[in-house]
Amino acid sequence: MLDIAQEELPRQGLTPSFMIDRATRLLLFGGKGGVGKTTLAAATALHWAGQDAQRKILIASTDPAHSLCDSFDQPIGDVITPIGRVPNLFALEMDAAKRLENFKRQHDPVMKKIMDRGTYFDQEDIAEFLDLSLPGLDELIAVIEIAGIVREKNYDLVILDTAPTGHTLRLLSLPPLMKRWIHVLDLMLDKHRYMASIFGRYKPDDTDAFLTLMNGDLGLLESVLGDPVATEFVPVTIPEAMSIAETGRLLESLKALHIRVDTLIVNRVVMPAPCTFCTGRRSEQESCLEEIRNNCPALHTVHIPLLSHQVRGQADLLDVGQILWGGSLTAPLPLVSQYPSGRIYPSAEIEEQRPYRVDTLTQTRLLLFGGKGGVGKTTVATATALYLASIVDPSSSKKTLLFSTDPAHSLSDSLAQPIGNQVTPVNGVPQLFAIEMNSTDLLEELKGTYVEEINDVFDSFLSGSFNIEFDRQVMEELISLTPPGLDELMALMKIMDYIDAGQFDRYVLDLAPTGHTLRFLETPIIVRQWFITFFKLLLKYQGIASLSKVAELLRQKSKQLRKVQQLLLDPEQCQFVTVTIPEAMAVLETKRLVNRLAELKIPCNLVVTNMLVQARDCPFCSTMRAEQQPYLKEIDALLPWSIQLPLFPRAVHGLDELSQVADRLYGSRHG
Repeated sequence: MLDIAQEELPRQGLTPSFMIDRATRLLLFGGKGGVGKTTLAAATALHWAGQDAQRKILIASTDPAHSLCDSFDQPIGDVITPIGRVPNLFALEMDAAKRLENFKRQHDPVMKKIMDRGTYFDQEDIAEFLDLSLPGLDELIAVIEIAGIVREKNYDLVILDTAPTGHTLRLLSLPPLMKRWIHVLDLMLDKHRYMASIFGRYKPDDTDAFLTLMNGDLGLLESVLGDPVATEFVPVTIPEAMSIAETGRLLESLKALHIRVDTLIVNRVVMPAPCTFCTGRRSEQESCLEEIRNNCPALHTVHIPLLSHQVRGQADLLDVGQILWGGSLTAPLPLVSQYPSGRIYPSAEIEEQRPYRVDTLTQTRLLLFGGKGGVGKTTVATATALYLASIVDPSSSKKTLLFSTDPAHSLSDSLAQPIGNQVTPVNGVPQLFAIEMNSTDLLEELKGTYVEEINDVFDSFLSGSFNIEFDRQVMEELISLTPPGLDELMALMKIMDYIDAGQFDRYVLDLAPTGHTLRFLETPIIVRQWFITFFKLLLKYQGIASLSKVAELLRQKSKQLRKVQQLLLDPEQCQFVTVTIPEAMAVLETKRLVNRLAELKIPCNLVVTNMLVQARDCPFCSTMRAEQQPYLKEIDALLPWSIQLPLFPRAVHGLDELSQVADRLYGSRHG
């Protein structure tokens, strides 16, 4: 439910504030994957650049799956790049991992000096642990760089194209994690300060200067994000229930973070067309538009129409910018219910295609569904789980668990029933269960177990020449420096508990959008090394402390991660299903995903092409269909198996509609 209560904001006609407010220095565009964030951010940048040739504009992306280059239809990459024929517009696709390496290269000597001074541990051990803890802070360091660019005023306006909702919110909440990391270093240095003060007077040096610098950078980031004059966040949504629900959660979080929001962009609003299919889609959207109007009265809402062509290149982006400048493009549309309500697609318009070998599905223990944001991963994953649980063999006793590790969960919306953080039976399907894992809780449970035993052991120590209190504080804090991404991986390790216990026969995983899916799949190696290194640190206390409970826990998790790695690489047990749509930006991202999966040796043999417009006597639909056709052969050539799904007139919710999708994917329930 989208329901944001906040003070009434001043209106400025039809044009949204972010298009005319020259005091704004930083604009962030965000929302659910696939709603058009990159397109609208790029259109805004191009429009501002055209309004004033003296005003320098920089648009940057921190999404691991960059698409600015696709949107502008020119190479960009990790250097500030001029946008062709626009002398005052520049773009940057930030390689966050590269920036992290630069950070470590620059500051490693001073960090090692702190570690060498501050603890009972060897310098090498602490350095290795911190090195493993830093991955994932790469995006935060990238955003700190953006804040620095804003402060330096080399550009009059910086526009940031962010990752999809769940990971954007995680990114915005990362400064406290970075502060804990700095706090651990400060604790290490405290021991040196204490010992120095015993024998004389402590003199601050480059180690203190480094901590001051880092705290200053974080303070700058927080001050820039929290400045209601300089910074504005522009949420983007589409008029579909799942997107609106996610937007509501985003707005609540932005309010809690005190980040200014004036305007809500509603993209892909269906406009008039002489077609019952288009009219049916608009009828479906109207309730969503009404919900936005009723529950966001304080926000300036801008409607962007669904276009019959893909937006790519400067000419198309300028057109979108003009729509934004006008504040809306709306027209009255007759709301008639001529479209059949019993099915989500007309069977007469479905072209026959060779069904996918369903035995591949039924014999696979773990199925992962991934792709670009907004292509329908959750729908395809949920329909597949339903198929496995009720269609392949309704009388089977085999149980299927559908689960999500995306921080922005959508399973509840797709199944049209509450799911949450406990294994929940799916209503009407006895063999199907679902869970939206709160992976943060799982990580906190691990930390709690660790801290409890550490305190028990250290409290029992006798004081002596070994000043244990400093080391106790460091040990307590080190657990907070877990590699970002460990929380999501904890969810997969929880699934390993279910697998080991034989609780379910099949597992279907709905993943986050591409960039963070790849990070998730690459994380087991890093995290397993993190557990091993942490265990080595505990062994330093051998003979001083008995940390058997924690040591056993870390040993168990390390073994579990090895099992996760083995499972992901086993084509007999695991399959990755790629979901895409027949559009240029989605196809380019899908190709990059398939290539990376091959490098990681994760089995992937099936691509599902969603939202294919069917042939019908409608100029708008015909134009969209013609736009899609060139991409179908490219998609089909990517993997051994390919399935096409039609564009439906309304969002897919509930078991009846999901069953129809399952039939279309894998054949009838009796086939």
